[in-house]
Amino acid sequence: MGNKIKVLFLTQTRQIGPASRYRVYQYIDYLRVNGIECTLSPALPQSCYKFFYQNSNILKKILLLPLIVIKRIYDLSRVKKYDIVFIQREILPQIFPLFEILISRIHKNIIFDFDDAIFLIPPQRNKLFYFLKDKQAIPRIISLSRQVIVGNDYLKEYALQFNKQVELIPTAVDTQVWIKNVKSLNQSDRQALLGKEKIIIGWIGTRHNLFYLEMLAPVFKQLAQKQAICLHIISDAVFKSKDKYLDILNIAWDMNSEVAQVQKFDIAIAPLADDAWGRGKCGLKALQYMACSIPTVCSAVGVYNQIIEDGNNGFLAKNQTEWLVKLTLLINDQKLRQNMGAAGRKTVENNYSFEINKIKLKNIITQIK
Repeated sequence: MGNKIKVLFLTQTRQIGPASRYRVYQYIDYLRVNGIECTLSPALPQSCYKFFYQNSNILKKILLLPLIVIKRIYDLSRVKKYDIVFIQREILPQIFPLFEILISRIHKNIIFDFDDAIFLIPPQRNKLFYFLKDKQAIPRIISLSRQVIVGNDYLKEYALQFNKQVELIPTAVDTQVWIKNVKSLNQSDRQALLGKEKIIIGWIGTRHNLFYLEMLAPVFKQLAQKQAICLHIISDAVFKSKDKYLDILNIAWDMNSEVAQVQKFDIAIAPLADDAWGRGKCGLKALQYMACSIPTVCSAVGVYNQIIEDGNNGFLAKNQTEWLVKLTLLINDQKLRQNMGAAGRKTVENNYSFEINKIKLKNIITQIK
């Protein structure tokens, strides 16, 4: 391969997209310093991100497909110049994997990375967009790849059905960026922000995952009747509650302010449904919270069962009763919040940090010949 390994990264989005940011972009500077020449090619320019990924109008989404096709035709024309083609998720989601097949006929060194159960139809989505979904697309891409990288054990087990060269790199966070706020929000700050002293329960996520919060509506209602709480929701859409007694602060997600906003949480939550899609999740939001030393309550689903040691570095909740009990414990016990937050931070540092996982990615790339 010569002195420098040349890698073409075909990403879904630029840095603004969480999957591309955490699976590819955060590693690029490190890879370049370590002798890997990286060329990044997102499917869409950043200016089109909101239009495509935050738009519920399927017809408008389809208008951008020709732009993606043109971009990938260009990429197809230059894959021979690279030693490795790294494909982050599918090139054209839901559609027959024509580009992946064509690339495989030109190039033998394909790395395919995915961090969600993209072989399924996501819940709460417009089924029209998935009407023509090729159910064999992901198995085909996995089988033609030289190396597959996945984000958790559930995805690894799935991928191993079609390819024996599967490595697990958990979705990782940079613990130099996601840190505890040493100037934590004091009670006077709370009064200025909320008009009263309240414990902040927070959540961060995209509009597509807001329905997970709705699952906890009865829990929020009971908590609000007995506890002084406020929900902080960081998202690209607004979360509303029918409970007039529940204070909600909706904060527009911004890549430049997300860390500072999460640092304001007293308690963080990560609810999931116990289904195949939920088991495919890689636990990013919980890792973000825990890296900031925020005590976290997660659904006892999928990867959260591996990340969280219940009662030590976080809480796991199997049902609404457990959600209520464990959130109440944290609300009423500041010392418990501090100890659990510190243990959560250590968990991320030891197993889910950028520092640890960047080496795994570099080794996979350099070992492909």
